[in-house]
Amino acid sequence: MKKIILVLLAFLLVNNNLDAQVIYPEIVDTSEINKEEELKEVKNKDAELNQKMDILYQHDGKQAFVNVKRIYLNDLYYTLPGEKKVNKIDQRLFHKIVYKTGRVEILNEKASDVRKVGDYRNVKVTEDLDDVEGLVEVAKIEAKVEGNERGYSTPKTLKRSATIVLRKKAALVNADIVLITGKRSNAAFGEIPSLTLLGIAYSYR
Repeated sequence: MKKIILVLLAFLLVNNNLDAQVIYPEIVDTSEINKEEELKEVKNKDAELNQKMDILYQHDGKQAFVNVKRIYLNDLYYTLPGEKKVNKIDQRLFHKIVYKTGRVEILNEKASDVRKVGDYRNVKVTEDLDDVEGLVEVAKIEAKVEGNERGYSTPKTLKRSATIVLRKKAALVNADIVLITGKRSNAAFGEIPSLTLLGIAYSYR
């Protein structure tokens, strides 16, 4: 009798185990967590890199992280993060520089109307001092051009080419008119002819 009871109990235990609900461990999707961690790492690296850069501020508040190399006249020379190539840009486009050392340099209190190189056709050229009387001197500039080896260049074509170069350089410094102050030419036999025009760029403002 006891054996029968024991067999029945064992049978009941087995049935209960078979009917019991199997609970599996919850599977957590870690892909989103990993992405967030990667983004945090990238942001932290960018923040560390930016702390080692100079910051250029435009007048509208926009920033550019660069390594400022030097400023010469209206040109600002810089390199981009992780690059060695030196780039050049008109410094009048920016309000100030905050150097990585913490020093602040004000470049321009107000935004300047920077003329583009394509506007050189609007720059006038003159050899008459009266045309620039009372104007603001911007910079001394010069333009040198050379002919070709086939000897097709004439003094007239050289002067025309040099004048165009002079006007383009004047446009870069936001000038309105150029006074030609001198010229140097080379037309020695057996050498490539060349012409250099010297000038002073002026602005009406």
